[in-house]
Amino acid sequence: MAEQSMSSFVDEILEMNCLSCVICKEVLRPPIMLTQNLGNVCSTCYEEKCELSQMTSLPNEPMEKILKLMKLPCRYKQKGCEETLSYEDLLTHQNSCRYRTKLCALFRFTGCDWEGNRSDFATHFKECHGDHVINFENNIFFLETSLRDLNLVKLLIMNKKVYILRMQTNPTKKKLFYMICNVKDEHSSFCEYSVKHKGSSDNYIKTKSKILSSYNIYNEFDENIAVQVDLEALKQISQISDTITNIFKIKAEESRAEHLDEKILHFFECPVCKNYMKPPIYQCQSGHSICNSCRPRLEKCPTCRAIFGSTRNYSLEGLTSGVQYPCLYHDLGCPETAIANVISRHERECQFKPYSCPFTNCTSTGNYHTMINHLIAFHSESVIYNGATGTCSALVRWNSHLTVPFDI
Repeated sequence: MAEQSMSSFVDEILEMNCLSCVICKEVLRPPIMLTQNLGNVCSTCYEEKCELSQMTSLPNEPMEKILKLMKLPCRYKQKGCEETLSYEDLLTHQNSCRYRTKLCALFRFTGCDWEGNRSDFATHFKECHGDHVINFENNIFFLETSLRDLNLVKLLIMNKKVYILRMQTNPTKKKLFYMICNVKDEHSSFCEYSVKHKGSSDNYIKTKSKILSSYNIYNEFDENIAVQVDLEALKQISQISDTITNIFKIKAEESRAEHLDEKILHFFECPVCKNYMKPPIYQCQSGHSICNSCRPRLEKCPTCRAIFGSTRNYSLEGLTSGVQYPCLYHDLGCPETAIANVISRHERECQFKPYSCPFTNCTSTGNYHTMINHLIAFHSESVIYNGATGTCSALVRWNSHLTVPFDI
């Protein structure tokens, strides 16, 4: 009975707005400031409203103590939430409440004023922002971005799972930041993913991370929890001019379990491109190792800034003979694994290997069959194609006097 009476008492004072901020009308958030000729103001409004600092205000500690003793209903009670929690727990709960209304993830950039339930979020996005939706299967999708894309938001739909990709370019810091967030906050959807970032060359930088909660969709972009890509390093390694090809791979749930080779391969990861090092493996004067692809492009060690010489890490090279390496293009679907020298031969002819169109003004990319079809469809006047489709070379006519093979 006492609990019911307390609940009724809380409902009454909430209706009287005794616990509400006079500005935002939400439940007061400590530290509470009692402002002259105005009333109780929550910490958020007090910090955001510069003019309040010019007014006489005092901390309302008694009100804070009263709030800590009370159990309050969730602000989304009228939408169906039945939670009643202590004040501190309530703030945490309301940020992720399943009845919480959501703003459109594009509202900061397009002015979209949609607001609704999380269950309707994906439907709204598909109906009103279809050009920002990426549907994909087999856990892999490609996304081309420009260094001029300061803010980018995409809805990702993979089978029945729905994610939001947020990406920002910071020209001042010369970094690319991104994160993938889970719209529905299902436990099974908080898996790992990797991204290959590349330009016009075959070299790339690889990053890895975990999918974040939906909390990060609707709040200010936090560079501290986002994945960072050094654009200067990317330009050197991958020959980036303006366009970056990003190849995303979201790990399937069943692939979480690590096998012995996967644990060992972790120690062979190049600190620059994140690929696995194969002989020859070089090291700096301090002993940090680097792969043979990144070594010619760097004068100093990215870890300690020591000078690179011609020293090789023969001890690490000796261990590679007993390790099964995945194909360089395993993120694109190749299932092959083999020891270092065998997998290197395979990679040169792998059917999943991506190619760039040889024509300067064309940015199309794809595997062997995709690129052959692209050349025939869009550059037929400059291509001499011999033999059975999909089994031979294409000759690209660069001008009226020269014809060279497109090496695929």
